[in-house]
Amino acid sequence: MSEAIAFISICPRCRREQLQTGFTRVELERLFNGGHPIEAHCVPCQEFWPISLEKRIELGEIVAATCNVPRAVRDGHC
Repeated sequence: MSEAIAFISICPRCRREQLQTGFTRVELERLFNGGHPIEAHCVPCQEFWPISLEKRIELGEIVAATCNVPRAVRDGHC
C-alpha cells in the first residue's frame, strides 16, 4: 500500500492552512487520469473545496517524482 502524500491547502472559510493527508500516490493517479477533482477538507469548518490548478500541478509533479520504474513496469502505473 502506498503512503499518503501530504500537502497544505487554505480553507476558503477560515483562511487557515489545512494539512491534507488522505491521498496516496495511487489514488492521486486515478483522480488525475480520470480528470476528477481533488478536494481538500477543513475539519473545524467541515468545509470541502477543490484544490487550485497550481496545487494540482504541484501534486502531479510530486506523484511523478515518487514513481519508480520497477514498480511502474510491475503494476502498470506511472
